[in-house]
Amino acid sequence: MSTKKTKPSTKAKQPIRIRYKKLANGNLSIYLDIFQNGKRVYEFLKLYLIPEADEKAKAANKKTMELAETIKAKKIVQLNTTAHGLSNQKERSKVLLRDYIRAFAETKGKSTLQNLNSLAYHLEKYQNVDIQIGKIDKYYIMGFIDYLENAKIEHTQRNKGKVLSKNSQAMYFKCLKMALDEAVADDIIEANPVLSVKKKYRPTKEKAPKREYLTEEELKLFAATDFPNDLLKRAFMIGCLTGLRHCDIRQMTWANVGTVRNGVECISIIQEKTEDPVDIPLNDNIRKWLPERGKAKRTDLVFSGLITLGRTNEILPKWAEKAGINKHLTFHISRHTFAVMAIANGIDIYTVSKLLGHQSIAVTEIYTEVLDNSKKQAMEKMSRINV
Repeated sequence: MSTKKTKPSTKAKQPIRIRYKKLANGNLSIYLDIFQNGKRVYEFLKLYLIPEADEKAKAANKKTMELAETIKAKKIVQLNTTAHGLSNQKERSKVLLRDYIRAFAETKGKSTLQNLNSLAYHLEKYQNVDIQIGKIDKYYIMGFIDYLENAKIEHTQRNKGKVLSKNSQAMYFKCLKMALDEAVADDIIEANPVLSVKKKYRPTKEKAPKREYLTEEELKLFAATDFPNDLLKRAFMIGCLTGLRHCDIRQMTWANVGTVRNGVECISIIQEKTEDPVDIPLNDNIRKWLPERGKAKRTDLVFSGLITLGRTNEILPKWAEKAGINKHLTFHISRHTFAVMAIANGIDIYTVSKLLGHQSIAVTEIYTEVLDNSKKQAMEKMSRINV
């Protein structure tokens, strides 16, 4: 009887594994199982997973696991550094830039991970042969800046072949600086070579365009204007009344609607962009714009059949035209509208920031500037009245 031969695994065994120890209170204590040079040691991280009784618990556990994975990745980098004899800074500085960036990317969240990996791709297009971090100087950085000015988009089919925008150039430069800052923190290099490039030569973002939003009167006009795509109209109005993004409205299920938080019925979701939970208290106005549930199950989509964001932004201007509003309407304006109306109606900026799911209150403060500018323009118009 012949036995089937199995191919030996080519996958490298990880020197560090994440493991769990069950505690008396039902929580799981997270620890690292580290195996190196024939020895095994355990390192408890003082991080804990809690029973997943609701969406908030699931989100909290997800954040905890991301932190544990970050710690694990950094430990692996440290072990590899020691294993390859890179025990002093001169030797450590021989680490290849793109390899380091990809390892660093694994310690980051989804969005930053993608940006860092795209940076590694563009660094390869810039110079096919990778460079040791210790050999990076002002001229290498300046050359990369020149490359970015003519680099083309490769990763998205929609814009493939187009030259990188100013904002994308600034983002890649920022990611390179961030990675080299980390190399300084890891004692691979003494100083970040990016700092040797004068600020006037560094890529900068384009000036932010005016943030468009609907006034309360305009929103009432939109609500009263018939629109053939009723589902889209309802979704846009929900966006204006909750601040939820198109992607979050599109993925919302009936299980997300009516969740009770501290005695208050809410729309409770995990945001697709930030992966953070957000609870929006329900009111009669919001309920009025939700589609009829009928016999839909808890797992069914609330806005089943809602068209894509791209198609949405193509047809929304027709609704604006029909309503007699001279503004270029996109779905994201609904989010701006919610923020401006909330602040204008006395909701404190911290609460608005939480409702929008912003990770930094500085982002929310933009809307207070929008209001200040509107007030300034209103007073300028008033000054022309000769009484």
